[in-house]
Amino acid sequence: MNIDCQQNIKKATRGKIEKIALQSKILAGHRKLYLYLPPSYTDNSTQRYPVLYMHYGQHLFEPQKLDSESWRVHETIEQLLDADLIDEMIVVGIGADPATVVSDYWHYAGLYKNQPLTGHTYESFIVQEVKPFIDRNFRTFSDRSHTAMIGSCSGATVSYNIAERNPDVFGKVGMISPAVRSIDTNTWLYSWPMRKPEFMLWIDVGDTEGIYTSPVREFVDQLINQDCEPNSDIFYYLEPDAAHHETYWCNRLKNPLLLFFGKKGQPVSLELQGENILGLGSKPLTVNPIVEYDTGFRCTALTGNYYVEPPEMITVEQGNRMTGLSLGTTKVFFSSQGLETSRSYTVVSSLADQVQVHLRAHVPEHTPEVEQIYFGTLPLQRSSVNTYEGKYTLPRGFALRDVFSCGMRNFERQKDGSPIPLRLLQAQDNTEIEYKIERWSKF
Repeated sequence: MNIDCQQNIKKATRGKIEKIALQSKILAGHRKLYLYLPPSYTDNSTQRYPVLYMHYGQHLFEPQKLDSESWRVHETIEQLLDADLIDEMIVVGIGADPATVVSDYWHYAGLYKNQPLTGHTYESFIVQEVKPFIDRNFRTFSDRSHTAMIGSCSGATVSYNIAERNPDVFGKVGMISPAVRSIDTNTWLYSWPMRKPEFMLWIDVGDTEGIYTSPVREFVDQLINQDCEPNSDIFYYLEPDAAHHETYWCNRLKNPLLLFFGKKGQPVSLELQGENILGLGSKPLTVNPIVEYDTGFRCTALTGNYYVEPPEMITVEQGNRMTGLSLGTTKVFFSSQGLETSRSYTVVSSLADQVQVHLRAHVPEHTPEVEQIYFGTLPLQRSSVNTYEGKYTLPRGFALRDVFSCGMRNFERQKDGSPIPLRLLQAQDNTEIEYKIERWSKF
């Protein structure tokens, strides 16, 4: 089954979407809640439902503007309902407040230095006001086993921190492309020392998310070191070719929905994804074995058995980390969850662990006179009137699929003003790349 997020295509909704302005003593004002009530809610006056809490509520259902993006959570839910793969649920989207959006999602540290931290206040609002309001006014199962929270990026970060501090309230957490380390200080964005969470955890990321990708796997390894059991306590998925972008997030939402509110089904296929070239003496290559189920559920196998023939050429350690021992090409076999697959891998004499990348971007006239523009999270400095440049030392294999930006939410566009396809930067070797930007969305 392939359920894709359809952007800005109006579909009939069988459930009901409501908007509520909830007055808050904790926030000293009101905050908008965006609710999805399932199809049977109106007709069945005795039935109760599990509840999914999500962040950035204004982006969850219908798009705010004609050309803006939306997760269209209700459409994904109803497609899964039609396929009889999940139970009905209530979704509560907590609106992001423009005045506090840079601070609400951080408890212990911010993504950037000097970022204000009001995560504890936001947590109190959700636990002490939002959830009691929902449980009083709607027919919910209020216990932790029927209460989940899902977020992306900073929303994923705050979901984990709130649940970690309130394990009696939330029994399931979905982290989609989470921010796990500060960009400026490289510190964890979570309580430390880390301890085993008391809830079921889904965590995923795309392999072209640049600085977000590898720290997520490091976070998963930390949790496994705290005795989290793969495929029971924790589920992880590294999605091939996926960017840090809402389109990919809404497509992956079906995975935690199946896990938390339905059935993930039976495994039907197994494939070894990622690079297949190793350098002798270079850092280990992390393999991505993807298991797909008959429901469309996909995850990365964190446990399984490897067999190499001949064994003296490659060794595979815990965490799917492969090290080359001698030169040549060989086949590696992997089995997990009753399935087996294989792939050829080549060990070469050497591969650099880091590469040098030089980006040069030519911008259009009337570009604001700013000192920096960005490609994703990579800054480029102004080097002449219409040119920006950036030089970086990046891990070999670093991949970033994104667009250029010039100021807050001012993204590059095609010449006719339409959205531009995401550009892909892959840092496999030392390279110099030139880009031409046609226009900006705000100019």
